[in-house]
Amino acid sequence: MTEIQALVVIGGGSGGFATAMRAAQLGGRVTLVEADLYGGNCMNRACIPTAFLMAAARQMQSVRKAGLFGIRTGEPEADLRALHERKDLLIEGLRMGTEQLLTEYGVTLLRGRGRLVARDGVEVDGQRIPARNIVIATGSVAAQLPVEGADLPGVMGTEEAIALREVPARMAVIGSQPWDLELAQFFHILGSQVTLIEPGPQLLPEADREVAQRLSKHLYDSGIAIRRGVAVEAIRQREDGALAVFLVNGQEVVADRVLAARRLPNSIGLGLQELGVRTERGAILVNDRMETSVPHIYAVGDVVAGPMWSHKANAEGIVAAENALGRASRMDYRALPRCVYTWPEVAWVGLTEEEALARDLEVTVGKFPVAINPYAMILEEGAGMVKVIAGRYGKVLGVHVMAPGAADLINTAAMAIMAEATVEELIHLIPAHPSIGEALVDAAMDVEKRSLHLPKWE
Repeated sequence: MTEIQALVVIGGGSGGFATAMRAAQLGGRVTLVEADLYGGNCMNRACIPTAFLMAAARQMQSVRKAGLFGIRTGEPEADLRALHERKDLLIEGLRMGTEQLLTEYGVTLLRGRGRLVARDGVEVDGQRIPARNIVIATGSVAAQLPVEGADLPGVMGTEEAIALREVPARMAVIGSQPWDLELAQFFHILGSQVTLIEPGPQLLPEADREVAQRLSKHLYDSGIAIRRGVAVEAIRQREDGALAVFLVNGQEVVADRVLAARRLPNSIGLGLQELGVRTERGAILVNDRMETSVPHIYAVGDVVAGPMWSHKANAEGIVAAENALGRASRMDYRALPRCVYTWPEVAWVGLTEEEALARDLEVTVGKFPVAINPYAMILEEGAGMVKVIAGRYGKVLGVHVMAPGAADLINTAAMAIMAEATVEELIHLIPAHPSIGEALVDAAMDVEKRSLHLPKWE
């Protein structure tokens, strides 16, 4: 390919897809290089399959609770073969749709491993492609935990866990990132005896402490064993074939499978160092225009510093494409939502209470327990809360939700933060009744101690 491309994108995941599509919309000649599967890790091996498995787990829980609604059923059985067949069909359809969209927009799809050979050139399996601009969207790669025994058979990452065709009798999960919690709950609901091991003081370390504590209690009450504040010293094979996870406090957790998931930026072998593209701990450093230290080379998604979220990569891809095609666009992370597809879901946007206090901001907090929300009562899903963090003049700094449908509700909160809305403006929102959204307004009202559904404030 000798014709100069306006843009060459290396990596066809969420960030690469968004970059290529937006650049094509702006009239650019675009080539998208992908070494594996279009749609990337999120679509093929992470977000989509995990969310699908959690949807299946919720269905099982719904069947178990059917008696509360006057419906007679027996104990549900999971057919993992049928479950994975349905999952694989879903992913295949999404992947085909992705490729079709790119093709319809005139994006050239090229299979192979791309690497930078010049500021204006990418090499793919020996073929050089000249380009005015380059976007690196190579995502992240699975990596072993730096622990003795992490390479033993039976120790797996998320990709292997998602593909399991049997339910382990005992399972240990090291860490409490979103994928850890989702898979822990999935296998527990299907019958595994699950132990969560978190070296830090709270599950889901990035989340608001109070919400994380509520989720921890909910998982514990459901039967998941939790070990917090203790690191893993080693994993060893026992004589009976099981795995023993040794903790630094002398405790031992026995499991048939161990989930030890870790991901690192996929930046090796791209030719970054030779061209002077700056990195830090493997992550490519960029500014708010998604530009690297080398002009006309951009980077987006998991390969750059920051949290590894597909929707973050998508937004960054749009910003990179617009700047590469001559527009002025900047990335703003203030309203970036986070979501965990446990049941109930957990989602948040903006600052946690701890972050706001650490910045010496003037903070007022409003809370509303989901247990007294009418729709949560109907669903028999009372665990959780909605929490609103307000700053000076009532400006909404953060919203944290643990409730059914939290991942959808948080989008409303994200819009409020984008608009620099105040608590007073949130209070004027008229939510549908009955809905979980009413709890958001009640939490906003509680900032001013005027909720209609909480005990009188003395």
